[in-house]
Amino acid sequence: MLKRNMIKNFSWPLKTATREIEITRLYPEVMMELPAAERGIHELDATTCIGCASCARICPNSCIEMVHFKFGNPLKNKKMQFPQIDYGRCMFCGLCVDECPVECLTMGKKVTMAGWERKDIVKSPDFLATKRFSDKEVKDLEAEAKRIAAEKAAAKKAAAKDGAAKEGAAKKPTKEGASVAEKKKPEAKAKPEEGSAASETKKEESKAEPKEGGAS
Repeated sequence: MLKRNMIKNFSWPLKTATREIEITRLYPEVMMELPAAERGIHELDATTCIGCASCARICPNSCIEMVHFKFGNPLKNKKMQFPQIDYGRCMFCGLCVDECPVECLTMGKKVTMAGWERKDIVKSPDFLATKRFSDKEVKDLEAEAKRIAAEKAAAKKAAAKDGAAKEGAAKKPTKEGASVAEKKKPEAKAKPEEGSAASETKKEESKAEPKEGGAS
């Protein structure tokens, strides 16, 4: 009986070994296939990110911080600020992905984030960015951004100059009209004054004449 049980215990592993069926997962050498809706480490498209920080504001654990990253698009992201995620606090809720207005942040299928120190699980934009610009492309985009900013400043200056010229042209006729009115006002004032003085002298003369007639 004992011999039969021993033979049975050895025969079972031999049968399963020849069937080519995986009994244990060969992680990390072989990664299992994850579903499409897997919420793993985030993936960032730095070419479309606008640096609005909506992901940082919506995060319930405040694990997202906006930091500088030089391989983005300065035309869309003027401050060149991109999300940095602390996975020691992240609960993979996906609210940051839903809130992103340009859909540059997605949940990936990478799940390995182990490290020897606490800072090893804080992933910067350099780690998260799956799409980015090269140094040459960034320089070209920066030159284009400077050119556009200079054109806007020149247009704004020209518009302000035209507005000032129009205001000056509108004020000139009013000033001339006011000066003519001011010149006419003293003359109008002088006439009543002269008339009032003449009337007073006439009144005095009329009063003096009856007195002389009465005495005679």
